[in-house]
Amino acid sequence: MDVFYRDYLAQENHSVNDGVLERALESFEGAALKFSSGFINDAKQRDNYNRNVLRVKSDVLAQVKSGKISVREAAEFCYEARNKIMAEIRKKTSVPGRAIAEKKKIVSPALEKLLDDKAVKKFGKKFGALGAEQKNAMYYEIVESSARPNTGFNTLNKVLKVSGKVLIVVTIAYAAYEIANAENKQKETIKQGITIGGGFAGTALAGLAVSTVCGPGAPFCAIGFMLAAGIASGWAASKLADSMDDEIEEFTKWNIS
Repeated sequence: MDVFYRDYLAQENHSVNDGVLERALESFEGAALKFSSGFINDAKQRDNYNRNVLRVKSDVLAQVKSGKISVREAAEFCYEARNKIMAEIRKKTSVPGRAIAEKKKIVSPALEKLLDDKAVKKFGKKFGALGAEQKNAMYYEIVESSARPNTGFNTLNKVLKVSGKVLIVVTIAYAAYEIANAENKQKETIKQGITIGGGFAGTALAGLAVSTVCGPGAPFCAIGFMLAAGIASGWAASKLADSMDDEIEEFTKWNIS
């Protein structure tokens, strides 16, 4: 029994539902650990992912303890998160999930203009002038727009809806990054597209050779550029909505460089 659940039992009496919630939490964490060990090669990024998974677990218990959700609702959230993570694990061996867009210059004039236009609308300055946190906010929105069909949660609880969605968006980005790097080690050029979250993305990817733009070990930057280059992600036509501010704030807690 982990420390989060032990502390929960020490402070509250939920004997009827203790086993239900404990099993749900273990199932969620088990899937997340399986994902991080199989998909995140960088030790720092892997530790960061696992640490945030524990933080989401803590959020679940905090919402139960405060009476904002029932044990049943918390368990359903955990199983839903587990299933979404397992879906990303299964993609590792799928044909569309392994396909990477053909090599081309990643920052085309059209992409540069798109990024600048979006940055000016949201932050009042061009993309190149943004700080790291502002760029990460844009990368998050790009990945979220592509992954949207697979990231929603049924819970009505706002805290878990936000933290759960960000968890899955981050998971999808890590999965795509690992698959792309693995494939590019084996093949110089792969003339396909990449499926992320059910959306077809990418007609311009320099074999993830975007280190000159993103630097090494920057999954959100690399995948964000790939999706933006693909245009088909839907981000080009979408608005940078203020309603996503809660998700952006949650995303900053992940400290992904």
